Order: sequence, then C-alpha cells, then structure tokens
Amino acid sequence: MEKRTNQPIEQLILKTLQKGTISTIKLIENISTIRPKTTKQGVYRVLRKLKDEEKIVIHGKSVSLNLHWIKNMNEFFSLAQFYYSPRVASPDGFLNVREKDKIVYFFKNLNLLDSFWSHAFHMFAEISNPKEPIFVYNPHEWFAYARQETEQTLIKTMNEKTRQVLITVAHSNPLDRELKKKFGSDLLQYNISDKKIFDKQDYYFNIFGDCLIEVFIDQKISEQIDKFFEKTKFFDDKASEELLEIVSRSGKNKLVISRNKKKVEKYKKTLSKNFYIMK
Repeated sequence: MEKRTNQPIEQLILKTLQKGTISTIKLIENISTIRPKTTKQGVYRVLRKLKDEEKIVIHGKSVSLNLHWIKNMNEFFSLAQFYYSPRVASPDGFLNVREKDKIVYFFKNLNLLDSFWSHAFHMFAEISNPKEPIFVYNPHEWFAYARQETEQTLIKTMNEKTRQVLITVAHSNPLDRELKKKFGSDLLQYNISDKKIFDKQDYYFNIFGDCLIEVFIDQKISEQIDKFFEKTKFFDDKASEELLEIVSRSGKNKLVISRNKKKVEKYKKTLSKNFYIMK
C-alpha cells in the first residue's frame, strides 16, 4: 500500500506516469489513495494544465508522459550536469570526452541508433562554439526519408539557433538529388561530392569543434540502403514502407564519440571547400 502524502497533485501524477501509461480512472484512484481528500475535479484540473504544458498526452481514457518532453528534460539535465559538475566528476559522460579518448556505443537497429545519435547531436550543438559550422558526412541522407520527424526537429532547432550545418553526401541518386531542394539556405547547405572521399559506404560522421561523432552501420544493411537509393526514383508510400523495414532490421551498428583535433581538422579541410562558411 502506498504511503500517504501531501505532495502536490502534479508531482504525484508525473511520478505515477513515470512507470508507464495508465487509465485516467486508475490514476485518480491511486492519487486519492495516497493523497486523502483529493477530488476528481482537482486531478482533472492538473491533467489539463500538464496537457497544455505538453508534459503529458491524453489518448482516449489513458494518460502517458509526452515523449518529446521526456527527451527535452533528458537533454536539460545532461547539459546541467555538464556545466555544473567538475569535468572529472563524470568521466564517462560523452560531453566530457577528452582529447584522444573515445566512447563506443552499440545498437541493434538503426532506429535505436538514430534516436541516440539525434540526442548526442543536440547536446554537442548546445555546448560547441555557435560561430563554428557543424559538418555532416553521410553516404546517403536516409534519415530525411526514414526518420522525418526527428530530422525536421533537428533542422528546426538549428535554424532557431542560426547554427550553420554543412551536409556532404557521397551519392547522386534521384533521392539524394531531391534533397538539394530541401537543404538550400546559407544555414543549411547540402553538397553532393563529385569524387569519392571515403572507401567505406557504412561510415558516417558529424563534427562539432574538435569533437567527432562517428557511426558505423551494419555492412549488410548499408548495402541494402545503397541498393534502395539506386533503384528508387520517387519516395512514395511503397518506398517509405520498404526503407522503414530496412532500418528496422537487426544488425551490428556502432556509434563512437571522440575528441581528436588532428583528425577533425583533416576532415574539415576536405569538406569545407564546397561550402559558403558564414563569419
């Protein structure tokens, strides 16, 4: 039996929803049990407030935490820890990676990898020098097709911060060329390389100052993505279904975060030639 408390209703709702989705009726019962004299109207009033603040989602007769709010809070606390803690306090935190050190993460599919990758991208964008461009190298920009919501959020955030992002892709298939229309501003530039930069088709990276995020996609899945881009002329519902199925397949995917000034400067020199870099 839950211990009785006089904690605010809002705090109790969020703590309850931390454990998963629950029906509105069950939520009211739980709160009434641990916070005597709480009225149904009082709970509904707080639920409306939390919904307006986009902290929760009410779907039918069920309530759950808003995943976007969870993600924002996760990023908020990660940044707070970075700025308030001594650098030696959390040596495993990827934001505190030191020169020549690296942290390696493994993911069983590309959806899981991209979710963490997006989180790391946002974090480094926050702490790196806003006057320096972010460099992105992708054999194919498949995220713009398979992970549209995540990609749009990222683009919106970078535009709001007037942060320059310079994207280089390695192929000139119809779907690769189509994205030129989407990424056509000084802030968000997109270049299709006219020569081979890297031999590996499964290698992707982002540069933030002297920090590097490198991604190594499962080789078989990388080949399937390549074949998809080669044969697909238009991105319709059928193409979307096929690509989503590919990026959901299990495989060996690796993300490496490191700080390597020499390597980063070499990459920047190679990629920067094809872009207008704002001062």
